[in-house]
Parts: sequence; structure tokens; C-alpha cells
Amino acid sequence: MSSSSANKRIAKNTTIMYVRLFTTMLIGLYTSRIVLLKLGVSDYGLYSIVGGVLAMFTFISGSLSGATSRFFNVEMGKPDGNLNRSFNINLVLHIGLSGIVLILAETIGLWYIYEHLNIAPDKISDAVFVYQVSIFTACLGIINSPYSSLFAAFERFGFLASLDIANTIIRLICVILMQYYDGNALRFYSMIMCLTTANTFVIYHWLAAKKWSQIVKFKFVSGWKNYKDVMAFSNWNLLSTIALMARSSGCDLIVNSFFGTAVNGAFAVSKTVNNYITTFSTNFDSASAPQIIQSYSAGDFARCNYLTNKLGRFCLLLFEIIFFPLYIELDFILHLWLGVVPEGVLLFSRLNLFLAAVALTCGGIVQVINASGKIKWFKITGSLFFVLCIPIGYIMFKNGAPAYSMIILFIIADIFQRIVQLILLKTIIGFDSLQYVKEAYCRPLIIGIIMGLLLWGYSQIGIATIALKLVAIFLCFLLTGSLIYYIGLTQGEKAKVVHLIKRKFNNITNR
Repeated sequence: MSSSSANKRIAKNTTIMYVRLFTTMLIGLYTSRIVLLKLGVSDYGLYSIVGGVLAMFTFISGSLSGATSRFFNVEMGKPDGNLNRSFNINLVLHIGLSGIVLILAETIGLWYIYEHLNIAPDKISDAVFVYQVSIFTACLGIINSPYSSLFAAFERFGFLASLDIANTIIRLICVILMQYYDGNALRFYSMIMCLTTANTFVIYHWLAAKKWSQIVKFKFVSGWKNYKDVMAFSNWNLLSTIALMARSSGCDLIVNSFFGTAVNGAFAVSKTVNNYITTFSTNFDSASAPQIIQSYSAGDFARCNYLTNKLGRFCLLLFEIIFFPLYIELDFILHLWLGVVPEGVLLFSRLNLFLAAVALTCGGIVQVINASGKIKWFKITGSLFFVLCIPIGYIMFKNGAPAYSMIILFIIADIFQRIVQLILLKTIIGFDSLQYVKEAYCRPLIIGIIMGLLLWGYSQIGIATIALKLVAIFLCFLLTGSLIYYIGLTQGEKAKVVHLIKRKFNNITNR
């Protein structure tokens, strides 16, 4: 495949993923508003802790899917690659992992809920119900990971987008019906989340068997050496993912212990904002992942580095075009979204946006690390930074620190983790980290400084009317977009943007 056609495929895949994102984001934001009003902030916080087990293992499943896609892409980059063998090795390992998760969840997990969860006694049965439903769904998601990885490896992003949009619409319909349900709304909502997640298990299995019957045909691969490399990679990758989720869930549990479920609810709402913004920026990274890994596997390091450096910059530029228009009137936007904004949500949301900015400084480089296979020290150091936040956060709360200080701790830890990651990239893989920093960070940083000063000046004005707030958001979007065009893009990229706009305009006028 030529570089030109490969770039066009990346652009096409990215467009598909953004269509999915905007659709699911708009529906998801409205859905979360209904759920918050129906459950109340306390039950919403309870679900974020206990039902968060589903989110945790869904995240682990997604991480495993990415790791599995890496092995599939490596096989696809080899002249004599064997996808069926790779698929079956990964499937057996994922089935084993789901069994381990089930055992741990039904022992240690249940013990914690009964003995240490800070909730009202009459809510214990609801917590256990939500927990059991979440565990069942999570195990299905882990087993499903090799199947979903096939669709990512073959770049079937259109199907992935369609399925995600359909699930989001189904979830919205069920949530609307929940408003007229007189029974236990918390249990009803947990079943909605379970069913709309579990149906992907059936769909992936059916379509994978239909499209790639020879690849998914089960054949047990014997011999420890066949599993050793996959287990080493997957286990290091899983270590990092579990550490990140331990930080997230551990934060929820510690906050619950010191501040109760109401603050958990505020945390959960603010993380919703963070998740959508982060997803918006990482879609370009995800769409390019197969080609970065395949280029590295094929020995085309020049193209691999070219894509990585560009992705690092584009992820941050795409983040900025959402971050600044959102941040300039975040309180106003939260009231439009939620109606009644729970106490603490505004501050938590602002800090979570800065946390997302730091997290997105890894655009592209994670794919290079995965492609190299030399992930051991990257995962160990990253895991240490994630896990250390829990005991430090506990000590801070013990000494009277406010709830939001945990997010500040996350931001500091992630900055240090990125510095260490860039050093390891240079020493272990031989990647030009300094060139990456120049190409990926400098232009977005200049834009950030300019917009930061303008936002500070705007905050001193104190606009009160709704019409002027909307105008300010729109003008901020235009200004950010202009700065991205004039400062964030290279001359060649500007020329391509102008050419694309002219071509689209001519197509419309010639109809």
C-alpha cells in the first residue's frame, strides 16, 4: 500500500470515528442527565463505585483488545504471518484471565462491599445486585476481546462505529423508559448497561465467524513457548492497565470512605466530561495505530516515526479546539447539560480537563512502544506512578486535604510519568524523543499560552447574559481554530486543508 493511499485510509477511518463520537457524545450527555435526575447524586455515586467494576473491566478488555490487535497487526505485517494461530493463543489466554477475574471478584470484591463500602445499610442489597451484574458482563467482555481486536486490526471502523451508535440509541430509549419505571431505578439502570454491553459479545462472535471463519476457527495451540511472548506482552500491558484502573477505582473508594457517595457522584459527572474530551482527541491515534504497528513490523521506521510525530501534535491540537471553547464558560455549559449542577462538579471538571491534557501528550508513542514489543520497563514505571497515587492520596485525606487534591496528585504523577516514558523511549528503543517533543508539543504549547492569557482576560470581564456567553463560546472556537491553522499546522498541511475545502466546495456547487 502506498503512503498516499495509507494516509487516505487513516483520514477515512478518523472521519468514521468522529461521526461515531459526536453521535454517541450528544446522546450520552443527554442520557447521563436523565440518569442523574432519576437516580439522584447519591445513587449515581453508588453506581459509579460498584457499577464502576463494569467500567473497570471494560477498560481492561479494551486495553487487552489493543494489545491483541498489536499481535494481529504484527502477523499481518509479516509475509508468512499466521493469524489463526495468533487468534487462538490470545483466545485461550483471555478465557483464563476471565476465570481469574471471576474468582477474585466473587471473593475479595464481595468481602469489600459487605465489610468496607461506605453506604447506607438499606443499599447493600442494591450494591451487591449491581456488582454481580457488572462482573458477569465484564467476564464476557474479556472473552470477547480477541474478536473485537480482529475488527480493529482489519480497520473495520465503519462497523465498530455503527454498533456503538446503535448501542447508544438503545441505551437512550431504555433510560427514557426508566423515567416511567416505579421500581428500583438503580437496578434497572444496571441491567440496561449490562444488556447493551453484552449484546456486542453475540454480534462480534457471529460476524467474525461469518467474515473470517478460517481465522477464528478454534484449534488449540500446544507448547508453552507459543504463549510465552504473548503472555509477557499481555501481562506487562495488563499490569499497567490494572494499575491505572486501581488508581481510578482506588480514588473512588478512598473518596467514598472520607466524603461519602454524594462526592462520588460529583466525581463521576466530572469524569464523564473528561472521558468524552479524551476520546475526541485519541480517535485519530486509534485510527492510525494499525499502520504504525504494521510499518514498524515491516521495518519501515521512517514512516513509523513520521506518523508518530504527527499524531502527537494532532492529538493535542484536536484537544485544544474542544478544551478552550468548553473551558471559557464551563459553569454555564454544565448548567445547560445537567440543569442542577451538584456541588463540586465545576472544580472537579476543570481539573479533569487539565488531567486529560497531560494524558494526551502520549499521542502516537504508545503505538511505537507496543510495536517494538519492548514494553516491560515502560509498564513497570507507569504502573508505579499510577499505584503510588493511592497511598499518597490516603495520607493527604487523613491530614485534611480536600477531595479535589486527588486530581491534582494525578496530574503531577502523569507529568513525571511522561518524562520518564520519553527517556525510556530514547534509551530502550532508540526513538528520537527530543524530535518528538519539538514536533508534537511546541506548536500546541504556543497556542495554549496565547489562549490561556485570553481566557484569563475574559474571566475578569464577568459576562452575565446567556446570549453573550454563547457568542463568547463561538468566538473562542473560531479563534482557537484560526490559531491551530496558522500556528499548529505546517505549510504543507495548510495547503492540503485549503485543497480539501476547495474540492468539497466545488463538489457542492457543481451538483
